[in-house]
Amino acid sequence: VALAAERLQDHTGKKPLPVFRAPGGKTSARLLAAAEACGYKHVGWSPAGFLGDELPSDKYPNARLLSQALKNIRSGDILLAHLGIWSRQDPWAPAVLEPLIVGLLDKGFCFRTLAEHPAYQGWIAQHR
Repeated sequence: VALAAERLQDHTGKKPLPVFRAPGGKTSARLLAAAEACGYKHVGWSPAGFLGDELPSDKYPNARLLSQALKNIRSGDILLAHLGIWSRQDPWAPAVLEPLIVGLLDKGFCFRTLAEHPAYQGWIAQHR
């Protein structure tokens, strides 16, 4: 973990945030305890924040994913999108990302960094 953090800092010039997202969001009590022992906290995405970009295009067209996101996302939600997934025939990002951002702004949402999120703000400030 320390080596990965050093590499990120070397490449970006900034110390990385002490947070991680488990692949696929799959965690266990042991994983979370080990991560916290190393100074990291898991950040998952909110149920409405899974934007569906890796689901099959034929069953989940972009218009449906956009509509679903705009309907279900709530204040404080953490969103997850892979901005290019090989298995999706109809690319998600070019069709959905900008309309999603504009739609959320139109609904009065604002965007903040994870360091400003109430659930993680204290942890990040303590571990920077």
